[in-house]
Amino acid sequence: MTTMQQEVLFNDLNALTEEQIEAGLAAGVWRENRPFVKQYLDQIRLSRSDAAIAAHGLEAIRSVMEHTRSADLKATIALVVAGGAMLAAMASAFVAFLALSDVTISW
Repeated sequence: MTTMQQEVLFNDLNALTEEQIEAGLAAGVWRENRPFVKQYLDQIRLSRSDAAIAAHGLEAIRSVMEHTRSADLKATIALVVAGGAMLAAMASAFVAFLALSDVTISW
């Protein structure tokens, strides 16, 4: 098959749906070019499959980003609570130190 014939066949196949190509193969329309047409049909299916995989991958990335934002917020809240607990522990240690040192504070 010459390059020109391949281009014409390729353009003809581009105008058809996947189902139409399958029907043509079953009917024996492209007897001489059957391997080329089958390969073309396989490429269509593969590209559709790749697109579905890519869409699924993008959805997974969106989900991870959403969970990351949620985790960042939770981590910030945990740091604030831990900081407050640290200040409370330091204050209680200071009060205990003062009590043990017999220091009195008059308000």
